[in-house]
Amino acid sequence: MTCNKLHINMSKCCYIHFTPTKGSQPEQDPESENTLTIDHYPIKRVPSAKFLGVVIDENLTWDEHIKALKRSLNHATSTLCRLRCSLPDFLHRQLYYTLFESHLSYCISVWGGAAKSKMSSLFIAQKYCLRVLFGDREAYLDKFKTCARIRTIEDQKLDSKFFKKEHTKPLFKEHGILAVQNLLTYHSYLELFKIIKFRLPTSLLEGYTFSVRKPTLIISQANPPDNNNTRCTKIWNIITPKIKISDFSMSVACIRSKLKCSLLANQHHHAVFDWTEKDFDCANLQFEKSIPTGSTQ
Repeated sequence: MTCNKLHINMSKCCYIHFTPTKGSQPEQDPESENTLTIDHYPIKRVPSAKFLGVVIDENLTWDEHIKALKRSLNHATSTLCRLRCSLPDFLHRQLYYTLFESHLSYCISVWGGAAKSKMSSLFIAQKYCLRVLFGDREAYLDKFKTCARIRTIEDQKLDSKFFKKEHTKPLFKEHGILAVQNLLTYHSYLELFKIIKFRLPTSLLEGYTFSVRKPTLIISQANPPDNNNTRCTKIWNIITPKIKISDFSMSVACIRSKLKCSLLANQHHHAVFDWTEKDFDCANLQFEKSIPTGSTQ
């Protein structure tokens, strides 16, 4: 760095000591820990830090990232709410992908293994956004019209029907939008397919090996095993036999199209209005036809 006339901004340097959860290890005295220094300048320890847009915490629970993500999603929803009436309807779907899903799906294959309760909070934010952007606005505003000239006094009583929210599953189906749980499956499989097809990056490719008995299936070689490799391996070994991939000559676009269509079909196959666990289970995916091996890239 000295030869290239570069220097490090010491005031922005920090480090994270990755540890298990507090309940699984004895508490340590902060004074007993060693201090990291660069040219005798002490580097501060932080519980979390942002790296390439992802907030990493010392326990890898992704709590801080999900909190920051929810703030971004709420801000995007408020922006969409203001723009909804100012733009034509055919642009609403593009706005959703641009302002909302771009944040929701960013690096989801990394932090998507968080607890179900945390992922559910993001699903709630996603459903709220669809109600705001694609929901029945007139029916929502009609609830708050209390003038006697508009409706009788009996119809103005606030019963359970008043507080019932609009079903979002038909909105997901109408606009072809994947729920956050299916977005995790979609991006995890596509990213792993690209790694295996293009053999890059090598550092990630070395974490997987092909099965001898079934060449299209893979085995995770991560040591120690981590959540991301295990989850991606499971998703790959469930979906790949259904697609019937014999080699990796097909294009990424072909895989992307087939996978999204199958996820959307499974997402709306089990119930019309209510969400179930089967809607997000990749084991229930079905593909109409096998992908030809001679597809061009």
